[in-house]
Amino acid sequence: MEMLKAARPDRRWSVDAFEAFWRNPDASKAMGVLTEDIVGHWPRPIGLIRGPSNYVEVIETILKLCPDFRLEVPEHAVSGNFAFIRWVATGTEPEGPFAFTGCDRVQTRNGHVCENFIFCDHPFFARVAAELRRVRERRSATV
Repeated sequence: MEMLKAARPDRRWSVDAFEAFWRNPDASKAMGVLTEDIVGHWPRPIGLIRGPSNYVEVIETILKLCPDFRLEVPEHAVSGNFAFIRWVATGTEPEGPFAFTGCDRVQTRNGHVCENFIFCDHPFFARVAAELRRVRERRSATV
């Protein structure tokens, strides 16, 4: 993964930016809105992810497994530094097209994401976790 600096001052997170990102996702563009100490609470079995590079690696893996993965945002609420976003994911798996819903609770600090809880129990995230394990095992075997 190309190493990009987290939390670029010229980039700010917003619900509109979230929506635009997931209409045409590019994992490298996520780095600029994440703080250096970002904590992601991804669905099990992915679990707790710390740091912008690890966080973006999850997004990269989602897009590797499902290049047409997209999120639509039918509703959201913002309260101070917190945003709650109900989303509908669509894409294609080997078994065919899918659609499922979830919700993110995003906390920002100075306009950048410092914590995100992703709530969803769809089995797609088990495939993401398995692929992350495979990549990490290959990486550690070559070190």
